[in-house]
Amino acid sequence: DAALLEGMPVQEKTEVAVVDEPTVSPTPSTPTPTGGVRRNQGPNIAEVLKRRQFTMIEANEKIILQKIIPTGEATLQSYALLKDGDRAGMIAWTNSSKVKQYYLVLKEALHSAFTADVQDLLDETQRREGRPTRNLLTFFDPGLLSERVVFVRVREQLYEFHIPEGSSDIIFDLIEELTK
Repeated sequence: DAALLEGMPVQEKTEVAVVDEPTVSPTPSTPTPTGGVRRNQGPNIAEVLKRRQFTMIEANEKIILQKIIPTGEATLQSYALLKDGDRAGMIAWTNSSKVKQYYLVLKEALHSAFTADVQDLLDETQRREGRPTRNLLTFFDPGLLSERVVFVRVREQLYEFHIPEGSSDIIFDLIEELTK
């Protein structure tokens, strides 16, 4: 499993190019199950980012999910996020009926790849009234990446966030909105 993450450099200088906003439509919804939350309903990610005044740019960053999701099996979208012209983080996501499987493979690979320097490791399932269950895995491991990393699985979406120092509040607020 650790071999999946082999070669992940600490953090290279990022090359960026401004891109047009992607067309990301919400996942089709299904009727709400009795006492539950619609399984496939998710937000329009591009609209949420625009409303929160993020600028999305293409970035040449190492994305851990690229090592986990088999090529051709699911589409992975990723963008660096700018707020007021400064880098506020990175978001990557996929929509797939297999996100639970990807999440389990990811956890196994990461747990065996963590270095002795891993800090603030949190791995939990969060059940919240009137909201879908979400799985959250977050850590800071300078041996893997120079920023805090957060993975969130909710409905049929799996997200990866990289959070530079000073951007935790705005990125965790974004995570809250994306996982309503």
